[in-house]
Amino acid sequence: MLFKPYRDEYDRINSLKPFISNDYSIIRLTQTMISKNNIDANYFLRSLLKNKKVVDYDSLQNGGRNGLKYPVIMYSKNQKIETTINFYKVNGKRSDPRFGLYRINNMNQNNVLGVGDLLVLVPIVKNKKIVIYIFNASFDLPDQDTLSHLFDLTPSQKLLQQIFPKIKKIAQQGYHPNSKGVGKISPKDAGDTLESLLNIETNNRKNADIDGLIELKSKKSTGLETLFTLRPNFDGTPVAKIEPNDRSRVSAYTRLYGYHSNKHPNSKSLYVTIKSKPNLQGLYLKVNESNETVELRKSSENKDLLTAYWSFDTLEKQLKLKHPMTLWFGVKSRMTNNIGEFLYPSVQITQVPSFETFISLIKSDLISYDWRGYTSLSGKYIGKNHGNAWRIEKNSIPLLFGSSETINLLN
Repeated sequence: MLFKPYRDEYDRINSLKPFISNDYSIIRLTQTMISKNNIDANYFLRSLLKNKKVVDYDSLQNGGRNGLKYPVIMYSKNQKIETTINFYKVNGKRSDPRFGLYRINNMNQNNVLGVGDLLVLVPIVKNKKIVIYIFNASFDLPDQDTLSHLFDLTPSQKLLQQIFPKIKKIAQQGYHPNSKGVGKISPKDAGDTLESLLNIETNNRKNADIDGLIELKSKKSTGLETLFTLRPNFDGTPVAKIEPNDRSRVSAYTRLYGYHSNKHPNSKSLYVTIKSKPNLQGLYLKVNESNETVELRKSSENKDLLTAYWSFDTLEKQLKLKHPMTLWFGVKSRMTNNIGEFLYPSVQITQVPSFETFISLIKSDLISYDWRGYTSLSGKYIGKNHGNAWRIEKNSIPLLFGSSETINLLN
């Protein structure tokens, strides 16, 4: 189940994220959760706990007595409560993953926790011991001084402290000439020029641009921003049946589901944005929580066909690999003597993306997938793939990353 924070809860979670070096998961309390103390450990929480080496549910034996218990420090309604959490699987064939919070009924009776409260669970390793922090985001959180004592700076935050003076100097130097030289400005020029100014080699990286810790983006004024490129899996689909070579399946997909275009004669083109509702080609995205996949499906002639898919695990790893911290630079451009010039007046700093929110934004059509390429009609694949990419609506960036701060670099 996905738990969607309200606007004020988003704001409180945002105030946490600058201090959180780990990821987090959220739970919305129900009456059943409180009365039975039997709370579902959904995919997102299980994935977080496994990645942080807290608990691997697959290795647990059934029964609460076989669960793993950890100390909890909870902050709720201006109170600090110390208790214990138990991660376990229920008895029976289904072996449902669950967790229990000791004294949850007592906390409810004392008005510390209530039905509808949104809890933020953060596993932390301190002094080689695991502690679970829980924050009640439905009410005011601890102040910034308290939070700064609880959490250390992340490696990305430490790197930003080192390079930020250079970033500000670049901005205050004014307009910079296009690093490629004369000619019209293309969409990637502002980013390439910035990387050149920061002495970063320009290439297509799987991880973040600077030491794998900070990603650089030149932000558009409107439209969609690219998050990352990631090809889907085609096993078990019609594409896999007609093309045994996995490396050629992206081209085979374009050949099978593309359209004819005058721009690329004697080819099939596929330049489309794919969301949760079928586009003109009948392609759409479907979140399959049961299989823990995002499916790329095609609807046509009363048929609905699975054409490709991504596992949750693959998507989550790439999202977090690419965006531990991202600097989204505002850009102004102009032409001077046939050379483009760029000014970088502001930067939006985001960090710790939430995969739960990523999935939610796919369902809301605020994150989409762009297929961008063309290939020959038959025989050897001749054409071009421009890098199929997951993209996000510009105004939804703070929702995905939560921790978001915009700085005027010219002051």
